[in-house]
Amino acid sequence: MSRILPACLALALLAGAFGSAQAQSEAGAQSLLIAPGARSDGMGHTGVAFVGDGNSIWWNTAALAFVRGHDVALTYTKLVPDLADDVNFSYIGYTQRVEGLGGLGASFGYLSYGKSTATDEFGNDIREFTSNEMAPAIAYGTDLIPNMGFGVALKLVRVDLAPEDVTLDGRAGRGTTFAADFGWLYKIPKWKASLGTTLSNIGPDIAYIDEDQSDPLGRNVRVGFAYAPIETDIHRITISADAVRFLLPGRTLAIDQWGAGAEYMFQHLLALRAGYYSDPVGTIEDFTYGFGLEYHSFKLDFANIPQSEFLDRVNRFSAGYHF
Repeated sequence: MSRILPACLALALLAGAFGSAQAQSEAGAQSLLIAPGARSDGMGHTGVAFVGDGNSIWWNTAALAFVRGHDVALTYTKLVPDLADDVNFSYIGYTQRVEGLGGLGASFGYLSYGKSTATDEFGNDIREFTSNEMAPAIAYGTDLIPNMGFGVALKLVRVDLAPEDVTLDGRAGRGTTFAADFGWLYKIPKWKASLGTTLSNIGPDIAYIDEDQSDPLGRNVRVGFAYAPIETDIHRITISADAVRFLLPGRTLAIDQWGAGAEYMFQHLLALRAGYYSDPVGTIEDFTYGFGLEYHSFKLDFANIPQSEFLDRVNRFSAGYHF
């Protein structure tokens, strides 16, 4: 027999690396809860009401109703660099406008838990193996009435924790399920504001080895607003706020997580961002900050965000291209 404790340790580390620690410990397929886009991270982990690029498939599928042209978004981050250098998350999203139909999108998220070493009952090493998650998705959004968009995303979730030759009962620690996201976004041009809400990760539980011990997905409701008090060719200020409620057993808080932030953009070249993120259960209460650079159709974003009190702050990077 063998053990896969390192993989379980990686799961525990990620519980404090993002989202609510309690939600992470209860939910399976943790990659579904990792938000792409350093711009949103720098603004207090917000984005339901203003993200409109390739990351909108995760933040709010209804934003696809308002996309113009084509957008590609890339995100890469090491999740717990102070503890494990090979635990990382990568994301790519693509959106485009189809005249007369609406907006279409596709994305692919990949979470690597890195390498683990399987041991026998005497503590002797057997061999190394890798663990990962992947979640491809397709999305559609349309504006059924002016300034109001609706969207839906369908995604497949595949979790591969351990091969069969390193588990106690000789069965692979793998699981597959599917989920759907639903979004609503209302733009108020007169007030330069927008309101949004999403219902995410709605789908069957996921089981890895024992079907009777399945885990729920990280189902949640997220609401948010954004407001642009100044919007000229030279200066633009965006203020945003989001709140999250997890739809998991034993939930007692009305709001599990919330964040607020602001962005100042100068001549569509340089963006400065700051925010605050609160997750009481996950012991995350701190400021976020970041910046962005734009040149023609290219964007590069950076953010520094807090994690649980047991982990150091982490840097996140993302890039985008509009054409």
